[in-house]
Amino acid sequence: RWGGPPLVVRDVVVIGGLGGSPGENTGRQNGNQGDIRGFDVRTGKQLWKFRTVPRPGEFGNDSWLNDAWSYSGDVSVWGQLSADEELGYVYAPIETPNNNYYGGARPGNNLFAESLLCLDAMTGKRVWHFQAVHHGIWDWDFNSPPSLLDITVDGRKIKAVAEVSKQNFVYVFDRVTGQPVWPIEERPVPRGNVTLPLGT
Repeated sequence: RWGGPPLVVRDVVVIGGLGGSPGENTGRQNGNQGDIRGFDVRTGKQLWKFRTVPRPGEFGNDSWLNDAWSYSGDVSVWGQLSADEELGYVYAPIETPNNNYYGGARPGNNLFAESLLCLDAMTGKRVWHFQAVHHGIWDWDFNSPPSLLDITVDGRKIKAVAEVSKQNFVYVFDRVTGQPVWPIEERPVPRGNVTLPLGT
């Protein structure tokens, strides 16, 4: 199943992947990963698949330490996708990996979790991404559909995309390049020392 409705852009049906899978908040890991897929609108043939939990050799796999990519799940679009038909880009708000409230079994930054991801609708290739929370443990994922806006900032016209977070922050990017319209400050947080045996 998928969490949000499919989206059609440039004759490609885009589905956001498995959402809200069992075990999300139970302390268990599951391998139900939320791959995003594109299908031909006329034939139904799958054209591409983007793995939101990257496999070895794929961009971002090194952010899932100790092979956590192989057993971690979710990282799906459980809200709504948005798309720019003119650009042919799809904007996907990505959720937290399981377990939502304990990350000891999935060390690393866990890309593409808790990210806004821009994909080429025809190929499924990553254009750009922004990860709001590295290694999330509080379920602070993106769940709102990205809003496409044409704005003017300091006299410059910008094709923008805005994403509202559960913290009530609004992240605004150039939807072509992924560059933040206004500065976004990265803040380090202290590391904890809580560990549980894998599989609990």
